[in-house]
Amino acid sequence: MNDNIARIEDAKISKHHIKIMLISGISFFTDAYDLFIIGVILILIKNVFSTNIFSLGMLASAALFGAVLGPSLFGYFGDKFGRKRVYWITVSLLAIAAIGSSLAFGIIDLIIWRFVLGIAIGGDYPLSSTIVAEYSNKSNRGALIASTFAMQGFGIIVGIILAVALIYGGIPYALAWRILLAFGAIPALLTIPFRKKLDETPWYKEMLKSNVNNDKKHEKFMKVATKRKNILLGTTLSWFLIDVTYYGTGIFTPYLTTILGVSGVLSSIETTAILLLLFAVPGYWVAVALIDKQGRKSMQVIGFLAVALCFLIIAVFGSAMLSVLPMLFFAIYGLSFFFTNYGPNTTTYVYPVELYPTEFRSRGHGIAATIGKFGAAISVLIFPFLLEEVGSFSLLAILGAVALFGAIESLILLPETKQKSLEATSREFELHLINDTLSKDLRALLEHAKNTTKIIKDSFSEDNINYKILFENVKSEEHKADLIVRKIFDSITSTNINPTIYGDISHLAKRLDDIVDIEELIVSRILIYNIKKPDKYMKEFSTLIEQCVNQIDKGLNVLNRIEMQNNIKNIESVHIEVSEFENEADILLRISLEHASKMDAKSMIEYKEIYEWFESATDKAVDVVDIIEDIGLKYIYANI
Repeated sequence: MNDNIARIEDAKISKHHIKIMLISGISFFTDAYDLFIIGVILILIKNVFSTNIFSLGMLASAALFGAVLGPSLFGYFGDKFGRKRVYWITVSLLAIAAIGSSLAFGIIDLIIWRFVLGIAIGGDYPLSSTIVAEYSNKSNRGALIASTFAMQGFGIIVGIILAVALIYGGIPYALAWRILLAFGAIPALLTIPFRKKLDETPWYKEMLKSNVNNDKKHEKFMKVATKRKNILLGTTLSWFLIDVTYYGTGIFTPYLTTILGVSGVLSSIETTAILLLLFAVPGYWVAVALIDKQGRKSMQVIGFLAVALCFLIIAVFGSAMLSVLPMLFFAIYGLSFFFTNYGPNTTTYVYPVELYPTEFRSRGHGIAATIGKFGAAISVLIFPFLLEEVGSFSLLAILGAVALFGAIESLILLPETKQKSLEATSREFELHLINDTLSKDLRALLEHAKNTTKIIKDSFSEDNINYKILFENVKSEEHKADLIVRKIFDSITSTNINPTIYGDISHLAKRLDDIVDIEELIVSRILIYNIKKPDKYMKEFSTLIEQCVNQIDKGLNVLNRIEMQNNIKNIESVHIEVSEFENEADILLRISLEHASKMDAKSMIEYKEIYEWFESATDKAVDVVDIIEDIGLKYIYANI
């Protein structure tokens, strides 16, 4: 791990962390404010513009459909151009759209501006989460990202206070709705200077230093996403499922207004405000308090399960509770809001940035947010029709099943990331290290093994062999191989990678070096024992070693294409071929030892040692392809 990155990961929580969180969280304040306020606007606008059910539905969902487009668009920009260069654009667009909405001349204008507002809000999702994550320390990263998201709670509270103050203060509806919409621009405008001054994140800077090629980035992302299909599916599906349930829960507001005894034009708004203040807002901050202690996965699973239980209880017993224990109905329904924010509504926002490497972190989060907001937009559009077709209690039973499925898929597909560095959760340095090391250092090490093998085999075919020169040439290759092994170990030791990949690379380097060492030892023994001319068995052994090394070459070629979906048979065929050569070497060893047994005692001992070292080189070749196959299974075919 880079020293600068290591310092950030190990740092204690500071004012700088809080500052980054607040700068990022302002968009979520506005997000929640705007989503709450639109409910008020729908009521006020009826008395200003000519509206119908369709136009009101479009107005209600316009921002959500904009939020479907925004995350993927700005997530892509954030990875391509940098977080800093794009970060102030989303909040500027948010301010422009808020002001434009407040100045709309008609319902169509307002729908368009709300759509643009949604693009800005959605676009800020991947950028804010990525920036906070890349500035955070590993111990408090979950809480800092979750706090950014929890700023929605303050947006809800401010929206409630401002709406109530304007309506009950006697402000005319024709003016009140414009004030409410225009207010959303204020926090955004105040944030622009801070975002423009913000430095590029250290993770993105390090990525640029590593000269990551931007060419064919989309193709590369698709390959990474395919390899990490569990991560892609887990983050997108869970966000989609929670947004379907969360944005569809307004279906029981009419029942709750009766329970709470509120009436009048703002009855549904007052009811929603009570629900949010008592249950939803506390849920956000309980999540902040627990996420780095309890962990993302358990909170997401428990949250989904609790929501499912609340919905299913109401679906089965809700009608009776409304008649006998109406406040129990209200409490259980309210708990669904609490557990949504305590669990999946928060954790689905935190997860994606922790599970993608730096060059795709913003884009990975953007895709998950896009799918989630698509679920939100669809639920707002189709739930009124489903409500009419199946009824409120049956619809809630369906939502309970959706939440239950969310718990199951989260349990299966997603890992735990609490208290781990971004390096560990994204495993990006591991992948870079594998690619860099396999494509450079291990390849160079193999070349020395190939050179040594060729030098020996070519020399054995000569009539007059100068064993001193042969030994010097082989020794030179062996020394160069040792330097590369030392370089590989320096690289993996200085990089804070997990023990598994450390073991994979170190063992592969050692076994390759063993082949070179054994060949150097064979030549030294031939020289020491003054063997005038290699016999046919030595020549056959050298041919088998050459064939093994050539197969290893094929195996490393597969690993060098680690970002591609190679067929496992490529590695399996290498393993089969080398194993067959090793078996031939075993047979040859038995035959050669029988031959040596007919020699005088001294020659028998000398030749026996040389034959056994030759056979040992093929054993090491099998070890090498075993490791290659293991790496292939872990890092190419497994869902990393």
